[in-house]
Amino acid sequence: MMRCIIIDDEELAQEILVSHLRKIGDMEILGVYDNAMDARMMLNSNEVDLVFCDIQMPDVNGVTFLKSLRNPPLFVFVTGDPSYALESFELHVLDYILKPYGVDRLLKTLEKAHAYLDGEKKSNSERNFLIIKDRSHIIISPYNEVFYIKGDKDYVWIETLEKRYNVWKRLIDMEAALSNAKQFVRIHKSYIVNLDFAKRVEGNMMVMKGSIGNIPIGGQYRTELYRRLGLSGNE
Repeated sequence: MMRCIIIDDEELAQEILVSHLRKIGDMEILGVYDNAMDARMMLNSNEVDLVFCDIQMPDVNGVTFLKSLRNPPLFVFVTGDPSYALESFELHVLDYILKPYGVDRLLKTLEKAHAYLDGEKKSNSERNFLIIKDRSHIIISPYNEVFYIKGDKDYVWIETLEKRYNVWKRLIDMEAALSNAKQFVRIHKSYIVNLDFAKRVEGNMMVMKGSIGNIPIGGQYRTELYRRLGLSGNE
């Protein structure tokens, strides 16, 4: 099930898109918005796979909105204005749909979205490095150089051998991205640790190697931690 939101200031355009998506199925519509700023709140609080967005809207247009997002999900512009097509694809949008359109055109877009997301999942399962977007740089940090990740509301701190990075991403999203990396485990509501750098468990603390420092263990995460360590939980 792919999760999406719709942003369009025209009520009729909203209704048409919702109707088409419901006919196709396999889509969960998390919200329908008539302006970009209201949609931003949803993007900050929920995991959205796909955004269908108009371009010409009051206050903030779709292109400007996309540029303002630090870690945007897949974007599809649905618009009657063809003049932003080139700029949009330079921003790596998934697709650019011109109004009016039919279900058949939308199906092609959703096929592309599924192919992209399936490819991302496969890529993540085979990956042994973390991609960190640090301002204008894209950092490739091998898993064996990432000590731990600390959540801080809508941000995370990624502690690595080289540097400490602050990234606009939720800890739950980092946990999902690292779900196939066996050395990473969430041990606290605010921490994911790399077990390769763990030294021992002392009560409610994970003692890390070297000068990394101790990390608290949350009660609700202890069972999974012990399972990953091959312990029963009573040891």
